[in-house]
Amino acid sequence: MVWLGLAGWLALSPIAVLAETTLSGFGTLGGAVSDQDFIYQRYIDDGGTLNPDSLIGVQMDADLSDAWRVTLQGEFAPATNDENAWKPTLTWAFLSWRPSNDLLLRAGKLRLPLLLYSANSDVGVTFDFARLPTEVYSLLPTTDVTGLSFTKTWLDGDREWTLDGYLGRADTEWRYYLREGLEPDLTSGSLFLGFTMDMVGLVASLRDGENIYRIGLHRADARADAGPIPKTLPFVTILPGIGYYQIADTMPGPGVPTVDTLELYVLTLGAEIALPQDFRLVGEYGRRRLSNATIGPDTSAAYLALLKDIGRWTPYVYWAYIRSSEDALDLTDALNDNQIPNSISGAEAINRSQRAGSDLLSPYDQQSIAVGASYSLSPTSKIKAEWMHTRTGRLSSFVNSPADEDSGGRQINVFSLSYSLTF
Repeated sequence: MVWLGLAGWLALSPIAVLAETTLSGFGTLGGAVSDQDFIYQRYIDDGGTLNPDSLIGVQMDADLSDAWRVTLQGEFAPATNDENAWKPTLTWAFLSWRPSNDLLLRAGKLRLPLLLYSANSDVGVTFDFARLPTEVYSLLPTTDVTGLSFTKTWLDGDREWTLDGYLGRADTEWRYYLREGLEPDLTSGSLFLGFTMDMVGLVASLRDGENIYRIGLHRADARADAGPIPKTLPFVTILPGIGYYQIADTMPGPGVPTVDTLELYVLTLGAEIALPQDFRLVGEYGRRRLSNATIGPDTSAAYLALLKDIGRWTPYVYWAYIRSSEDALDLTDALNDNQIPNSISGAEAINRSQRAGSDLLSPYDQQSIAVGASYSLSPTSKIKAEWMHTRTGRLSSFVNSPADEDSGGRQINVFSLSYSLTF
């Protein structure tokens, strides 16, 4: 069993020998199936899959003293850069120092305080949704950085104020799906481009009884492993009213303006509010803004959920959306729709380049409605079921559309069932 191997690896570390340790684990076995024959959200189609939610992990906490602790966490889950493989990953590895009850400092590989459920997004028992809304929880391709963080807490009667700050670096892959390839450099299908992201952020939280309110501001400077990143794509006129967008310097044209680093700013807002009759209202908003380029990752996303606790049952409903900026969608649409007549020399290659360029801009325009419920078998285990209906607008990079079709104008129903536990 893979989880036994992870547990042995953690328990036999040198730190475990020198300190008082606590070993725990978590896992989810989840299946999802849609009513469409194309793939949605990397894995889901009408053939069904276990990949979107299934994982298993082990965590070790080693208390070196009253103030010092080491935390290691390993997971076995679908690979982030390969849709046909699972692999073990060291997800957390950090040293904590608590010089006082209201201050915590950490160094190592950390989870970002990005959204309400970011810290516990892999532990399905800790939330009631069958799957955290992808529209919002896909704002960044990684939730972990290697660096430093602090947490400062203030108590004000029954209220608890918290300020989290961090800085660090993450090496990650951003996923694209190309309907048509540009051989030999870019092939059709899933494509993973590596990025190094230097990140810094502050998050302020207020816990007032059962209510939680959060606001965060984050900056990421992203550099592509492949080199400079296009800032925009110039249009090259061949004949009056006919031309193409230059997506690479190998194509005739004035040259593609580039930047060495993408400057991303992410604003996050979140709240979980207790309502009368055991209802809860949960909402989060994220604005991912690019300050120096006009491409698809410039997006807004949000969801709003209503949950009700009924004994061991928690039914819920939520609405979610994600949409790229108008300028990014206009450029993506223009590329996607631009085709030159076949009578022009090189038309086939140029037309393929336009569709590939559209996909590389990574557009998002969709909204979803989900209805589901969780059932607590015990304090450490839950069963969840959900139906989600998604409609795509102009285009959506969550959809792997066939080569001769578009991702826009789709309607997708996804049915999910999962079992989560901690141990």
